[in-house]
Amino acid sequence: MALDGRAAMSELKGNELAETTLAVVDRVRPHVGIIVLAMGVVFAVIAGLVLVRSQQAAEQAAGWQACIQAIRGREPGGLEEVAVRYRGTSAGWWSELVLADIALADGNGLVLAEPAQAKARLAAAADLYTSVNAQRPTALAAERGIFGLARTRESQGQLDEARRGYEALVTEYPESPFKAMAEARLAALGLASTQRWYKWFETPPVAPPNPPDEPSGDTPPPSATEPAAPTGEPPTGAGDPPAKQPSEPPAG
Repeated sequence: MALDGRAAMSELKGNELAETTLAVVDRVRPHVGIIVLAMGVVFAVIAGLVLVRSQQAAEQAAGWQACIQAIRGREPGGLEEVAVRYRGTSAGWWSELVLADIALADGNGLVLAEPAQAKARLAAAADLYTSVNAQRPTALAAERGIFGLARTRESQGQLDEARRGYEALVTEYPESPFKAMAEARLAALGLASTQRWYKWFETPPVAPPNPPDEPSGDTPPPSATEPAAPTGEPPTGAGDPPAKQPSEPPAG
């Protein structure tokens, strides 16, 4: 057996590839402990990343479940809780967007009947859309936030800001499903009739004048108690002597 081992070693020494491999092994042997430790660290990091991603996925799933339950139950309070608890996630973004959409619809519905409440609801919608946009959402949430804020500014009569929002959406997200609607609103805002309508809508209504007080039934009209005002000339026949009737027909 010893002879076979020495023969194998002599054959390896005659092989260039084998000799190179043995040389590398000799150089690496003193650092085997460090290499093993480094590999252990790498595997630990990979395992940690997998665990973190798994936890993030579970957290996102829980957030979406809470968001969907709040929407199905029509619970604005539940949406507010999801928006705060899962802020910065997709579930948090869409919870705020749904709340903003509700506030915008309320404001547009109350604008004629309850102007003060409509103003408050539109302001709430603008704040919610702004909050979502400040978190720099991704994908469809980003597009919905920009379009929703532009639509709210238009409802508030801030047409220049609305126009800038629509233009930003069309420019930054040319493939957005909201692009066609943004372009339609831009075209509408460019019409003179739209400008006149908004100007008329923002003009406060003028209160009609108060009707004159009607005379009570106990007081006779002024003409019955007061003489007519003089006109500078006596009325016809007034103050003239009575006409003298001729006793005879005029001579023929």
